[in-house]
Amino acid sequence: MDISALTFCVSGTALGAAVSSLLVQILGRQQQRQQPRAAPRHVAAASRTERKFEEENDEEPMQDSRIQMAQRRTCPATEEMENCLGFTMQEAKEHAEAKAGEAKERTPIEVLQGLQKGNTRFWMGMSKTATGSAFQRRALISMQYPSVAILGCSDSRVPVEIVFDQGLGDLFVVRVAGNCLETSTMASLQYAIAHLKVKVLVVMGHEGCGAVKAAGLPSHEIEKEPQALEQALKALKRGLEKAPRLAEISDGRARDREAVVTNVRAQIEGLSQNDTVMSAVRRKDLIVVGAFYEISSGIVDFFLEITEVPDDASDSEIALPTRTVSRSFFEVKSGQLNEVAGPR
Repeated sequence: MDISALTFCVSGTALGAAVSSLLVQILGRQQQRQQPRAAPRHVAAASRTERKFEEENDEEPMQDSRIQMAQRRTCPATEEMENCLGFTMQEAKEHAEAKAGEAKERTPIEVLQGLQKGNTRFWMGMSKTATGSAFQRRALISMQYPSVAILGCSDSRVPVEIVFDQGLGDLFVVRVAGNCLETSTMASLQYAIAHLKVKVLVVMGHEGCGAVKAAGLPSHEIEKEPQALEQALKALKRGLEKAPRLAEISDGRARDREAVVTNVRAQIEGLSQNDTVMSAVRRKDLIVVGAFYEISSGIVDFFLEITEVPDDASDSEIALPTRTVSRSFFEVKSGQLNEVAGPR
């Protein structure tokens, strides 16, 4: 083999080695692109923070924004709980006092509008109320500050807080078959008005109320029931008998609704004869409304409201509240009101 041939052979071998090395580098870079990159040290630290909140090692300190993001992913971000760092009983008490102050500042009209908006969210399937955080539940230990009292029916299909999309501590609810006034229910409502200072009192009947249907039965049928139930149904029946028009309604569903509405009106009339209730109405501290809940749609219709009118006013002189929508008014003459609950 001559020198030139040897030189060509060596050069060819070197070229092949160079090409092979280049191919290995190219393939290596492609594999690196396909493999996930190792997380930077500060990201790894953020991941560990999500799992434990704090771990002492030699990792680089994280920026405040990354700490906040990690905490928001780890637990509910609530201002009261200060990013899940815990709370004291004193902080919970101060939170309750602040919320009570906010509730006190709301007007009865604002409270009623809030109740109506909550029902709208419910029947639209957009309810937003949750059960509350541990901090919020702890705050409720020290006090309650509901703005609404509701006299509703015991029927399992009428969960009042859900129907109005309200949370813990928002409503003072009295539930009894037929949403009727008697000693214990009246006492509960008086407590809500005189001590809790609620701004709105609702008497709410509902579609397909079994108690009202039973109260419409003949007396000899009602007398077959246990004594306590018999007395309750007869009390409801007395209210229904004030509306003889019920017998003239041929459509069964319409008659059932009218019977429930008549029963609500009878309870409203009973409230209008109570000093504690009507003194609060006179001072404009309380709105008393009658409502009908339609189970089939989820809609609550506020159809009746107590209003005070002058003793000698004619129909043309009575100025009804501007908040009327479809509500009629149960008029109570000023002479029927007194100052038992204090001055105006």
